[in-house]
Amino acid sequence: MGFFQSAINQVGRDLGRVASNTIFKNKHSIPIRHVKNNTSNRTSPSTTRKIQHQGKLTDVKSEFEKSLNFTLGYRPPTLISKIAGAYAILKNEALAFVEDGYLDEEESELLFNMLRQFNAKIADIDDVLGFTVDEDDKVFDQLKKIVEAMQSTFVDVLKISEKACVQRAKIYKEKAQEVEPLTFGRYFGLHLIWMGKYARGGEKNTGQAVLANILDIITCTFLITRFVLAVKALVSFKDDAKKREDLKIAYEEASSSELERAETYEIIINKNKSSNPDS
Repeated sequence: MGFFQSAINQVGRDLGRVASNTIFKNKHSIPIRHVKNNTSNRTSPSTTRKIQHQGKLTDVKSEFEKSLNFTLGYRPPTLISKIAGAYAILKNEALAFVEDGYLDEEESELLFNMLRQFNAKIADIDDVLGFTVDEDDKVFDQLKKIVEAMQSTFVDVLKISEKACVQRAKIYKEKAQEVEPLTFGRYFGLHLIWMGKYARGGEKNTGQAVLANILDIITCTFLITRFVLAVKALVSFKDDAKKREDLKIAYEEASSSELERAETYEIIINKNKSSNPDS
């Protein structure tokens, strides 16, 4: 059980730092906030999905903790049966977490907390059995098989997640490269021809801009609107340029975070290989 304990400790030190802290979560939320320019008072579909996801994780946590909530006064075969049942729940949920090919930060936090709880229960059962049965009793082999099975599941989940993290890091890097810094001349010029939204990174609508300019000429308001548009460009340029810069940085940091997660997963996987050459 030595590796199992060390693997959980490694998760606590490294994965907890990378996957569960505030900085990591902010790095992933910043690009989303800036990409979606249109806001609404209504609950967005993404917010609804997040609430549903959190509710599901709460249910998973509750069910798993219930499966571990048994006393150690049972006979050895019953203890093995109960911890095997807890393993079955943990295995199914762990694999369900990566059905979409990715282990997000909330799933990571829950999974590793579940692993720590499972490991603690295993240690308690091991202690009790050490006082009540012989060392060569088959219950020790059964307990060892459960630990090895959990270890295997754990590594399988990390392998899937590692690959997904590398892929996401590449996507975020590409998005960062697509974010071009604002130049004042282009920004100012586009505002003057009623294409301010496009200058700020929005959708290009040439037809609407042409119509607006024609109406300015017909209504003899061309000079007035040019002045208003020019002032708007001058006032908003600094803020929009900063948002564009922040967006690029956010994507770059998100890419770095994903690579850091992938590297941490790989460390744990390799540690498993070195401790279990036959695995």
